[in-house]
Amino acid sequence: MRKRLVGKLLVLTVATAALALGGCVMAPVVPPLGAVYSNVNAPLDLDCGSGKQIGPAKGEASTTTFFYLFAFGDAGIDAAARKGKLKTVNHVDYRFKNVLLGLYSRYTTVVYGETE
Repeated sequence: MRKRLVGKLLVLTVATAALALGGCVMAPVVPPLGAVYSNVNAPLDLDCGSGKQIGPAKGEASTTTFFYLFAFGDAGIDAAARKGKLKTVNHVDYRFKNVLLGLYSRYTTVVYGETE
């Protein structure tokens, strides 16, 4: 009986840790985040050594969440490229704003590229 309980507890602990830590790997660079307020920018791709130029045009797309209850928006690269009317995407960054441990948060994908 005790072995079963310990086994179930171990499985539950591992599953909880996997779910909780799975969201920690968001991007190649994750700046430090504050519990009360964060407003950070970081790259989503690290392909800087290939000689590509960051394009002169940019587009942005965001998702927003309120009170851990409501989340909406499209922060995809395609949505950001459409909003910026980009034909090609050369580089991708992101911006993350967080207030009071996520009571309000906004994630924005920023793409740079060419319009022609």
